[in-house]
Amino acid sequence: MKKRITSLVLLLVLCIGVAHAYPTGPVTIVVPFPAGQTGDIIARTLAVELAKKYGKPFVIDNRPGAGGQIGTTYAARAKNDGSVLLMTSSGPFAIAPVLYPGTLPYQPLRDFSVIVEAATTPQILAVSNDSGIKNVDELVKAAKAKEITYASAGNGSTQHLSMELLKQQLGIQMLHIPFKGSSESKTQVMSGLIPVTSDSLPAILPQIKAGQLRAIAVLDTVRSPYLPGVPTLAEQGFPKFTTLAFFGLVAPKGTPTAVIDSLNKAVNEIIKTPAIQEKYKELALTPPIEKTPEQFNHYLASEMAKWAKVAALANAKGD
Repeated sequence: MKKRITSLVLLLVLCIGVAHAYPTGPVTIVVPFPAGQTGDIIARTLAVELAKKYGKPFVIDNRPGAGGQIGTTYAARAKNDGSVLLMTSSGPFAIAPVLYPGTLPYQPLRDFSVIVEAATTPQILAVSNDSGIKNVDELVKAAKAKEITYASAGNGSTQHLSMELLKQQLGIQMLHIPFKGSSESKTQVMSGLIPVTSDSLPAILPQIKAGQLRAIAVLDTVRSPYLPGVPTLAEQGFPKFTTLAFFGLVAPKGTPTAVIDSLNKAVNEIIKTPAIQEKYKELALTPPIEKTPEQFNHYLASEMAKWAKVAALANAKGD
């Protein structure tokens, strides 16, 4: 009986500790992307589990536009008591700051407290079926023989900078043709009008599985379990190369450390559960290596430095 009472008391203390990490009332997770996109689905999945852990609603607030800048700016100016969080990703948090220096209405590491990385996914290098290109070596030879083009989702997009970094790594030239979004750029490659593109694995996987595009490389240091037959660049005799897109939770700067640490622990625990692991498989996402807020902050700083260098060498600017 004493052991049972002791266990109940410990459980009650833990629950009180979690509850006290937050002010009363619901928590809003701002999503700077449209409903149904990958970041939105991740946020909604985590919101359900966080509501169970904290015993309060976690509500999704979609504020899309300007490549994620509208929702991100809104969240940067929100209350910093733990009642507002932001689901962010590589675009608005690591790439936009280097494309709009001095004009971006927020600065990620200045205006936000980093909480936790939620998921990652590699970029996939793909070609049209009409291109005749079957691997990276053939792409390099084709690019050196004549000028070829590649399609992206727009100037300054993750796809654009990933391809510019790839060009630098492979020592080749390709002409950039930007489009208004990923769907339009992939359509141009599927039609055979443009031979090359890249996109995040979840976004391009359906077209690859349907045989509409041919994947020739995973832009990561390891193969993806979702495309086990597609080699990395290193496996094809080229330098190791990584362009991972990330998704993560952050909060307005000044949010209490107790809230940050509590959420970091909670999300890392949630990601390890079988239900969430299965959900990530459905989305073709990779669960991240567990990071503390400090480690995730360091990773974000390194990503910003990497993309700043790429943008400078490519003279890349946002639309």
